Amino acid sequence: MQSPTVESILGKQAIADIAKPVESARGLPAAAYTSQAFFDLEQQRLFPRTWVGVAFAEEIPQPGDAMPVVVAGVPLILLRDGAGTVRAFHNVCRHRATIILDKPATKLRSLQCPYHAWTYGLDGALKATPFWDGTPDSSRTAPDTASNGLVPVRCGVWNHVIFVNLDGKAPPLADYVRPVDRFLADLDLDGLRLAHRHGWEFKANWKLVNDNWENYHHVWVHEGVFDKMSEEVDLGTGESYTEMSPEGSVLVLRRKDSAPSRQASAPLAAHAMPPIATRPGAAPFRGCTGAVLPNTTVTIGISSYAPAIYTPIAPGLTRVSMAWYFVGDAATDRAHAAGREKVLDRWLGESRDLAGRTGIRSQDHWCMELQQAARGSPVADQVQFSPTWERNVHYFEKWVVDRLAEA
Repeated sequence: MQSPTVESILGKQAIADIAKPVESARGLPAAAYTSQAFFDLEQQRLFPRTWVGVAFAEEIPQPGDAMPVVVAGVPLILLRDGAGTVRAFHNVCRHRATIILDKPATKLRSLQCPYHAWTYGLDGALKATPFWDGTPDSSRTAPDTASNGLVPVRCGVWNHVIFVNLDGKAPPLADYVRPVDRFLADLDLDGLRLAHRHGWEFKANWKLVNDNWENYHHVWVHEGVFDKMSEEVDLGTGESYTEMSPEGSVLVLRRKDSAPSRQASAPLAAHAMPPIATRPGAAPFRGCTGAVLPNTTVTIGISSYAPAIYTPIAPGLTRVSMAWYFVGDAATDRAHAAGREKVLDRWLGESRDLAGRTGIRSQDHWCMELQQAARGSPVADQVQFSPTWERNVHYFEKWVVDRLAEA
């Protein structure tokens, strides 16, 4: 039996419709969001070929810190070796294919399989195979250490996010993120410190996150944060004040230099946080948001940085981990506690949960759940795009199809 393909699941016409110019294109049909076959195809052919966000560097801050993660169904270990370098390995013992690390750990000097105590260094090298040949140190016929170390996985850190590439064939990480790096070149993001992390699960497909990478929805979904359409678009000409710059595997939304400045809400203005440093002579930074496809988003404001990692769990279930960073001591100093809380409340809402839907992210997830529910309708296949607002969305959906169709 032939394995499913993107064409066999979606159909030739749907693929042709996505490839049309944004003005006449039609979006991914419902099966792309609800079908287990399509989800499995993404896990097998999309995620392994890309740079996937998996954790924040601060989750393993010190040498010897390690944590297990799963990417596209593949169990991995993330760790910092003795020199502090972030590494990734397949979380599989080379003896009998047992999971080695099943929970986060700190101050490790080695990794030991719980089944037969095969032991590996933090560089992945096989160090010990006790009693393999009946002797304590396997001195008679020990397995070859050179060919039995942990299998490494390509990884890298970009702006506090750890990425992995399972098949080892994606472009260098620096090249992969370059389209968004161009907008951040004048910023000192290394000087930021972690203030808070938060996680959710929401009942919608992971792709709806990138389908949301537009600001057409702002004044309706985020009432109380974005209240004026006149701040999003020139009401006389219909020109959006947001620049959309999809390129490669990156989506960017950025306030145009010619756009009028937004008015900060009174609570935020009253508790202003230290701005992110820029290099001397640089133009004032007005903020930028980017999606590093397939599953990582970053929002960089005047004084804060908020990356998020989205992990697909099932066709209709996604797990999120989001972090907030501020400049130096402002991330933890009591003097800036009120300012941090105002920023967090804007994103999370005072309820800090989905039920209240009072924060930007919870409002987004609620709307994505409504979209997911609608995908059960037979009329949900005729999705269309606004050329003014949704070029990023069209680009992303075409990106998914193109990657899945690659040999």
